[in-house]
Amino acid sequence: MAQRNRVRQTTTALFTQFPTNGRIPFKQILQATWVATFALFIGICFVLAIAFSADGKPTSSNKWDEYTPTFIALGAVVLRGSVAALLGITLYQNLWQNVAAPAKANEEPRVETGGEGGISLKRVESLHLASRLAVGMLAYPLFRAGWIIGFLGLAVTSAVQPVLQSAITVRQERQIVPMGLPIYHPQFNGSLAQSDSAAMYAAGPTTISRRSAVAALMGEKSGLRYTDANVTGIANFGPVNYLDVSCNIEAVPGNKSNLNGWDLYNFTYRYPDAERISDDPRFDLTQFRDVFNTSVLDNGVEILLAAKSKVEVQAVIFNNTHYLRHLCMVQTAIGSCATHITAGTGSMGDLACLRDQFINVDSDLEKAGSFYGPAGGVISLFSSFLGVFVGKAVLDIRGRLNSGQSLFVMGTLVADTDKTLVMPSDLLSHMQRVLWVTPLLAKFGTPEQEALNVTMSVLDERNVIVYKIDKPRIIVTVAVLLVIGLGCLVYLSLCNSGACGRLTRDSLVHSLTVAGPNGPAIKGACLASLDEILDKAGGEKLKFGVLLEATDSVSGHIGFAEQPLASGSHESSPVTTVGKPVPGRWYGGQGGLRKKKPQVEVR
Repeated sequence: MAQRNRVRQTTTALFTQFPTNGRIPFKQILQATWVATFALFIGICFVLAIAFSADGKPTSSNKWDEYTPTFIALGAVVLRGSVAALLGITLYQNLWQNVAAPAKANEEPRVETGGEGGISLKRVESLHLASRLAVGMLAYPLFRAGWIIGFLGLAVTSAVQPVLQSAITVRQERQIVPMGLPIYHPQFNGSLAQSDSAAMYAAGPTTISRRSAVAALMGEKSGLRYTDANVTGIANFGPVNYLDVSCNIEAVPGNKSNLNGWDLYNFTYRYPDAERISDDPRFDLTQFRDVFNTSVLDNGVEILLAAKSKVEVQAVIFNNTHYLRHLCMVQTAIGSCATHITAGTGSMGDLACLRDQFINVDSDLEKAGSFYGPAGGVISLFSSFLGVFVGKAVLDIRGRLNSGQSLFVMGTLVADTDKTLVMPSDLLSHMQRVLWVTPLLAKFGTPEQEALNVTMSVLDERNVIVYKIDKPRIIVTVAVLLVIGLGCLVYLSLCNSGACGRLTRDSLVHSLTVAGPNGPAIKGACLASLDEILDKAGGEKLKFGVLLEATDSVSGHIGFAEQPLASGSHESSPVTTVGKPVPGRWYGGQGGLRKKKPQVEVR
């Protein structure tokens, strides 16, 4: 593709018509400001999007939230640059509006002719630095609107990033995050039990089941690892099948003594739904096992098994102030459990199960192959439970405790010395803990069925770092920037362009196009430094406007007037008077006669 030739063949190629309405052509404003305006709107939308989407979010959720301060800083840089660009263009145009002051009235037709006008070099430098929002403006303070606006613009644009970032504060909060995690719970799985005969009937407990029951009895304040996940909070799981107990408890005030016929502790059981196969109470499972014979202290109580869904319990315990008489029913049930866990671990004593209903699994237990059935572990759980509770405990002749073979008394006794005997305060909570926790501890059995896991729902309490964003501060800040930007566009669109006739936004290009017919406005200063010019010619006034008037047939010339002659000068009289351009007339070129109207007008 051939490149366009940008070398003029004649100086008349830059002839330009002064705007007929006296204002800056909209095309020039659009070309100069569209990038800054677009960046301003994009920056505002970007910052608001961050403020409303990242507020209150944990820093670890995603990269967008994690780097919120960085994104706010990026948005602030875009906003600062766009507002600074719009202010710079506006203030530089205002500077040249001040330079293009009204000219002396004369017989030629002028627009708003008036006094001498003009502006000093020091003021030009001060306003020029202000238009660049440069901190150097403070070295040339000036009580003029352009300088004051430039100073305020410098302050506003410098404060954009600190103000926006100060709206972000870092806080540590406890956040609740619902989670679902798999945990081990065999329910009534046959892995808890042994099998009986070739027909694979479910039978008694395995070693791990019995050991789990003892650990549950002893572990009121011990930890139970539910999951390896680092979660903390309220945990719920269910529905699950488990053994539950309901009791009627009668409290009788009493003292620690054998004289009233009460044991300090005794615990016995029966199977109320079992078939009566003998009149001998030793083999009749529907009768309570005898715990009143003192031989039980040495021999313990035999644990008999029955393929039934319930076991009735009768027990007495002295809780240091009362004798508590229990009549309880331990049955297969279905329900849900809850506890509080910390880093995946909870206390055995905190587990609480809420029963939905008791269920009957007798038919499943009576089938051949019940070991593999849905109730394969029921008999094992009953047996393990009874193994830690049955038995009795009494006072000996010296008033010391004789716990016999009772694991419960040995495991839960608070104190036993020559002078002090403190029994557990209750029995029911210990029975519940053993029934509810034993399956959870039996993790090392041999699973014979699938799906030994259940889902635990945890309201995970996390200490998270969150960003709190002051949205009103963000909104006010971007609103101020938007008003400034729109104000700049309104000023550029509505202000009269004076003698400029265009948007003077580029100081270099403008300086190359406004020199007078006899050279630059500051004559003889081609190599002088700025400080030298300000020192030796800082009081000279610049006047910008029409130097040669334009007619219908001759183009005029706009530029800087020359300086008045100093006293005693012998130079020829300079051109020191400027005027206002006439709307619709032509300016530029060499002032020659125009033969025809140009084909293209530059707006």
